[in-house]
Amino acid sequence: MNPLFRIWGIRKAVHLLLNAWFNARYARRLGHAVQVFGLPLLEVENWQNIRIGRGAWLISDSFFSQPGVNHPVMIRLMSPEAKLTIGDDFGISGGGICVQTEVRIGNGVMMGANAFVADTDFHPLGTDSRRFNFDNIRSRPVVIEDNVFIGMNSIILKGVTIGQNAVIGAGSVVTRDVPANEIWSGNPARFVRRLVADEPRPAAPAAAPPAVPAALTAVPAA
Repeated sequence: MNPLFRIWGIRKAVHLLLNAWFNARYARRLGHAVQVFGLPLLEVENWQNIRIGRGAWLISDSFFSQPGVNHPVMIRLMSPEAKLTIGDDFGISGGGICVQTEVRIGNGVMMGANAFVADTDFHPLGTDSRRFNFDNIRSRPVVIEDNVFIGMNSIILKGVTIGQNAVIGAGSVVTRDVPANEIWSGNPARFVRRLVADEPRPAAPAAAPPAVPAALTAVPAA
């Protein structure tokens, strides 16, 4: 945790300066303005292959996340061909996205604290080559459609499509496609129930309760 965020009276100034610097550096690379709460870790080989829409929140410091985060937001495009597209009103707290082939994330998607998306196995499965050989690593695109809510500490693995409005329960490991308007949970994640038509859906980050902005001016509890 950045100690400056704990000092009442200056954390708003630190937050504003951090965002001004971040957007001055990355605006042409990421697209529209991104709100950062603590510095994320960005590792991108080809900046032409990444786009983040309007209203994104990248929360990298536990001061701004009620459950806390294990590490800063991490976004890695692991090859020059890797592609990452993120829609408007995206929110992520800690956790990360690792892309070998392609990850597409729609509008209004929320990734809870420490949730993680990867389209790759990172290592081959063969016992003789899995440690030092980076050839023949399996990778398949991941698609997360509009208004999906991914619970904290969940993992979304390669080849998965999560349908519009779906909810992934906390701590889940998603290994296969999740249809739209369904709740899935567990390891491996399984169907729990359908979302009813009038059931409240998770609000997009821009419309969420003002917990993060309030933290900029409130005195932290002892």
